[in-house]
Order: sequence, then structure tokens, then C-alpha cells
Amino acid sequence: MRDHVHFAPWTCCAQAPGASPPAQQGDWFAASVPGTVASALRARGRWDMQNPPDIDAQDWWYRTTFAAESRTDNELFELCFDGLASLAEVWLNGELVLSTNNMFRTYRVDVDRSLKDENELVICFRSVSADLKKRRPRPRWKTNLVNNQQLRWLRTSLLGRIPGWSPPVPAVGPWGEVRLERSAVMLSEVQRTAVLSGTEGVVRFSAQVGAALEITSARLHVGGHHAALEWQNGTLSGELRIQHPELWWPHTHGAPTLHAAKVIIETDVEQHEFPLEKVGFRQIEVRNDPGFAIHVNGDRVYCRGACWTTSDIFTLHGTEEYLRHDLTLARDAGMNMLRIGGTMTYESDLFYRLCDELGILVWQDFMFANMDYPVDDAAFAENISVEATQQIRRLAQHPCVAVYCGSSEIEQQAAMLGMARELWRNRWFGEQLPEMCSQLHPGTIYVPSSPSGGVLPFHTRTGVTHYYGIGAYLRSLRELRQADVKFTSECLGFANIPEPETIEEIMGGLVPAMHHPRWKQRVPRDTGAGWDFEDVRDHYLRELFQADPVALRSFDMPRYLELSRVTSGEMMARTFAEWRSGHSRNAGALVWFYKDLWPAAGWGVVDSSGTPKAAYYQLKRMWQTRQLTLTDEGLDGLHVHLVNETAESVEGFVEVQLLREPNVSVARHEIAVEVGARSLETLSVDEILGVFYDVNYAYRFGPQSHHVVIASWLTAGREIISESVHLTRMRDPEPQPQCAEMLQAKAVATGGGHYLVTLKSERLLHCVRLSARGFLPADNYFHLAPGRLKEVSFSPQDGDSAVFRAYVEALNVMGEVSVDLSSAPHEPSHAPR
Repeated sequence: MRDHVHFAPWTCCAQAPGASPPAQQGDWFAASVPGTVASALRARGRWDMQNPPDIDAQDWWYRTTFAAESRTDNELFELCFDGLASLAEVWLNGELVLSTNNMFRTYRVDVDRSLKDENELVICFRSVSADLKKRRPRPRWKTNLVNNQQLRWLRTSLLGRIPGWSPPVPAVGPWGEVRLERSAVMLSEVQRTAVLSGTEGVVRFSAQVGAALEITSARLHVGGHHAALEWQNGTLSGELRIQHPELWWPHTHGAPTLHAAKVIIETDVEQHEFPLEKVGFRQIEVRNDPGFAIHVNGDRVYCRGACWTTSDIFTLHGTEEYLRHDLTLARDAGMNMLRIGGTMTYESDLFYRLCDELGILVWQDFMFANMDYPVDDAAFAENISVEATQQIRRLAQHPCVAVYCGSSEIEQQAAMLGMARELWRNRWFGEQLPEMCSQLHPGTIYVPSSPSGGVLPFHTRTGVTHYYGIGAYLRSLRELRQADVKFTSECLGFANIPEPETIEEIMGGLVPAMHHPRWKQRVPRDTGAGWDFEDVRDHYLRELFQADPVALRSFDMPRYLELSRVTSGEMMARTFAEWRSGHSRNAGALVWFYKDLWPAAGWGVVDSSGTPKAAYYQLKRMWQTRQLTLTDEGLDGLHVHLVNETAESVEGFVEVQLLREPNVSVARHEIAVEVGARSLETLSVDEILGVFYDVNYAYRFGPQSHHVVIASWLTAGREIISESVHLTRMRDPEPQPQCAEMLQAKAVATGGGHYLVTLKSERLLHCVRLSARGFLPADNYFHLAPGRLKEVSFSPQDGDSAVFRAYVEALNVMGEVSVDLSSAPHEPSHAPR
């Protein structure tokens, strides 16, 4: 039995750098562990984002006390540290028991001989600023990502230390759990892998064992199966084979089946049970012809999702409630991959456990980015080797982890600075790390750097790229096929406008002004550039709506925000429509930032509170397992692409409607289709209609006969599977005055704090926005066809029982419409669409 000894509440204080032995004087205040100095200051009300304290300039001391009475000879005692950021010294009862310099490593210290009945534990986190002043060799190149190049020597997260886009919240403090374990039997250096060998699932286990009692036997249990483990020279090892196990799939392609696992050790006195992470059996491989395509259990998986940041930049860990909220939102949007980039942190066990459960693949960078790391320095090399070993052993227990990547943008940084090719990749990233991944986590993919693989690392046609053609480089959608992106592990960075409530939080009640320092401080930018990502969004606003963003921003701020809010998501959606089409060889794309790091018009498609932005919903409609997309083929009209990622074929219809605004149906026709399992079909809209209508207004022989093309994929029962809308004229849709008949909006309670809103309009509505403070809609920012019933469910946010008051807006309607709440119980509708 493994027990954790209770610690008294922690306190912390700041001291001048270099104090020793453990400081006793100072302004001590309460601190949560796990946590950081920044989270403790925030809890005390002493953190101001406009004028943050320089916590790197000081030493920070943490202390607590605990009792360790009634100790026996049949017990072991170990102090365990799951994360100390970053230069830490640990004293137990005045004795220095540990010094660390890596926030990404875990430490276990045998303290049996140092314990007393009453104990004091003190941790000092030394000043990062003082450490960076030490004289060290210079790098071969410099990066603008950070202000101090000597950070390459320090194993710490770059979050909080990247001036261009990170909040000024550096990681300092005990960000991982600190505990004292007492038990007769302890496991360490646990390694458990699960692979498929033909039709067999093979689970291999090994661990170092410390025991104060005699071990008589040990067994590994997985699901309803078990096998004996061998005990020899302090090591426990063995394997278990299971015939025809149920497989783990990403949620877009099947069920993420998991099997409970544990190790049971018998001693001459008692039995000890050690729970393990659940086992998932899957086979993952990458095929490089013509590019970079991931296959799971033999089937090609189109990987889409985003780059994960952190649930809370102050603590660097999210609670189960918030992580489950964020990851469930990602799953529900159709995301089947998240990337943890090298500028972030390795995530908690809970994060990977939830990804296992939800069927979300993880692309895992090691925590190296942009800099010339001193991998030839013996001490540094030993430090990062232990770090990588610990992390791979931990992550190998999770079937969600599919890709390991040596670094973020190191090869790109060196190449863009004109360094010789032999300097782009060293032995650590090119030989040692891939060998470690192969041995410690077989059945995963290794990429030396993101991006890499082309003549230049950032070329788009080969290997893995970072694609910002649509975005920072202001390229046209017409160039997407020319770019021929095979796989992009980050892409489409836009300054995404959040919802009005978040804007209120940013501005502190001030009238929103995009040039205000409060706003501009939080708009992401590349350090040293004369533009930011708001300028990027403005470029595409002008292209999409034929409107002058400067004039709008100057004279009609509300309209500027409305158009800006949908601009970035519209560009992303159009890009994915191309990438998921039958004309593309793209096998995956991850949007740069899933979630903002603070309330901002940041890169995230979800804001820092977990509220989706417009871009989230626009992408959600492009990321479904049964998906219809439209592409503009110029003089060849429009093409409809039907994607079916499920294991069963789909029979139904494709319908195309041409509409002249506000509500005149010009043409409407459908054909029967069958889309096979795991397949894609491409159809011509001209073929479906059977008559020439100049559907995309490419020939322009006269005035437009229609302004909108609506393509719908229907089941045999005529329920909508997926739908896409193409606008043949791009302009700012002029808002029209409301009238009683224009829009019907009703809501009914469906139980458990949930509501269902039903909409119906007599005219086409552009980018309908639904809002209800305290509730999240399942769909939003959609076009609503005239005469079409649209049902949208609302769920309570944060579990609150707020009063439901909902409103509807659209780009072409003045003001907002209140949703009528019915007192009658909801009855499911079975009417055709």
C-alpha cells in the first residue's frame, strides 16, 4: 500500500538572489502546490498584466511542514517532485537533499535517514536573471523569438519569455506535485508499452522496485488477461499477449477502446496494487509518398486540429473540469490531433489520459525551439537525455501519442539565417532522440524538427511544413494548389476576434478601440516585424468583403468587429475546403493555437476562458467525419466533394440550390449518391444541375442570375449530413431593418439546464450569431437559407444554472432579435429538413 504524507499549507516569499541557508525572514504568503509564483501572486491580488512583477529577478522560497511519526523498518520513504521550475534547491530539516536545473524532469529522493517526527521542507527557486548573466559560449545563430539567447542553456518553458505573443508570466515554482511517499514496495522508472504484432496485442512492462519486504510474486493485468512478471536484481519485467484485442482508433475513424491495467505484487506480508494507465492497441505508421500521411490500423487518417498551448498559463496545468471541457470541445469540433509545440510544456498525465479517452491523437514536440542548444556540452547532454527518457517512458503508456518531434523551428531558423546545411540538424535531433523514441516507445513516428523534409525545411511541397501562405504571407486562395501542402503541423495564424464578453474583459469596461494599448499589447506579432496579425486579418477582410478596414475601424467600430470576427474563420474554412477536396494531396493540418493564453484577439480558435470564437464554429463545419465541401474551379464551375471517414458506406442524395437574394430560388436539383467507407467522391455542380447556370459566375455573360449556391448532402431519410454555402459575390452584406416576419426564433428547455433554439427566416441570413450569456451553442456563425428550419442546442457553461436569455444577430440584419422561450416541454421533431 502506497500512502502520501499530508503536508501543512505552503507559504512562499521573495528574497534577493543568492541567500543561503534557507531564508526565514520576509513577507511570507500562502501558495498552492502544485502551482507557480505567478499563480500565488495572482491569488493574492498582486498580479497586474499591464505592469507584471519581474519574478525572474529574485529568488523565491517555498516552505511547509509535515509529520512522519510511527515509522517502521518495513517502510520506504521518498520525496517526489513532479516538476520544479527551474533552478531549485531542496532542504529537508536544514539539509540540502536535492539541486535541480530542469523543470521537465521528475525527481525521487530517498529520505528515510533524514526524517524526524516533525519535519520542515524548504525549496528555493533561484533567480533566472542572475543565472543568465553567467559567461557561457555564444550560439552559432541568434533568434528573435526570445530576448536572451542564454535561455538555450536553461531547461525551462519559453512561455512567459517570448515577447511577441506570450503573456509575461514565466514559469517559476513547484509547477508539479510535491509529495512524500511511504510504502513497503515502490516502483520507479516504469516503462509500459503496447504494440500490435499481427493479430496479437503485446504489452511489455518493466520497472525498478524498491522493497522493504520480500517479494514472492508479481502479475501484470490488462482487461481480463494477466501474466506473471519476473523479479530479478531489483527489476520487474515481463509481457502479456492478447489475441484479437479491440483496437484504439482516433474518434473520427472508430471507437477509442481502452483496457484497464495494473500490476499486483505479493510480498511475504501483504499484497500491493499499482494502477497503470489504460492500454490502447493501435498501429501507427507514416507513408511518405507523395508526402507525409499518417495511417492508423492500416487506414489513412486525415489529421486536423490545432496546436495546444496550456489550460492556464499561471499554473501550467488545468483542472480535470477545465481540461475535459477544452478537450471535449476539440473532439466535438472534429479535431483528431493536437500538437504540443516546443515552446510550451509537456502536459500532465491527465491531459494524455483524456486524449486517450476522447480519441484525439497527440503530436508531441520535445521542449526545444528555434535556438542553438549546447547539445555537445557534457552536462547539458546528460540533463536532456534523462529528461527525454523520463518523458518518453511516461508518454509510452498513452495510445494517443502518435508523433514525436525533436524541436520546433530549429532547422527552419538555421536555414532562414543562411547557415550551412550541416548545421541545421545535430546528432541529438538526428540520431540520439529517434533511437530513444524507437526503443522506449515503439510504434510511433519521429520527425526531427517541425518543419523539415524539403530542400529547405519550410518548403511546402515535401515533408512537414509550417504553412502561413494564407495568413502572415498574405497569399491568395488561388495559390493553395500551387503550394501543394502535404502536411502542415502549424498553419493559418490569425488574430481571431473573441466574443463581446471577452472584449469587455480586455478593455476593462472601456469602449473597444483597436489602437488602445490594452488591446495592442495582446495582439500576436513576430518580434521585430513592423506589422502584427491584426494587419493580416485586415488584409483578408478587404479581400472578402470589399471593405476598407481602416475606414471601418475609424468610423464604425461595431461593424469592423462583426466583419473581423468572421473573416479569419472564413479564410481557414475555405483553406480546409480545398485541403479536404478530391483535388488535394494534403494529409493533415493543425491550426496554430487551439486556445488563447490570455483574453485577447489571439491566435486561438477558443479564448482563454474556454469560450469558442467564430473561427471554431467555421472550422467545426469543415472537420466532420462525413463532410461536404465546395471548391471553385474557375471556368469548370463548382465541385462538390463528399468525404466519408466512417467504416460504413453512406447512401443518400446531394442537392444543389441556386438562390437570388433575398429569397428567390433560381434552381434546385438533386441526385442519388453512395459514398463508400473511408472514401471520397467528387461531383460537378453543373452535372448535378444538368443545365448551364454559370454557378460560380466565372463567364460573366450578363447580370448574375443568383448570388448563393447551397449544396447539401442528405441521408436516405432526407436529414442533412453536411452542407456548404458558396457566395458568388463578395461584399459587405448591407444590414436590413428588422420586420416581424423576417426571423422566427424560439427556444424550449430540454432538461439538465440545456435548451434548444429553433430558427426560421423568410430570407437568407449571413453569418448568424447566437448568444446567451452563460451558455454555449453547438453551432454558430452559419448562413441560414430562407424557409429552412435550423435547430441549435445550448449547454450551460461552467455548470451554472443561469437564466436563459438568447439573442440572434446576422451580418445582414440590423440589431439583434430576442429568442422567445416557451414554457412547453420539448418534443423531438421528426419532420424533414
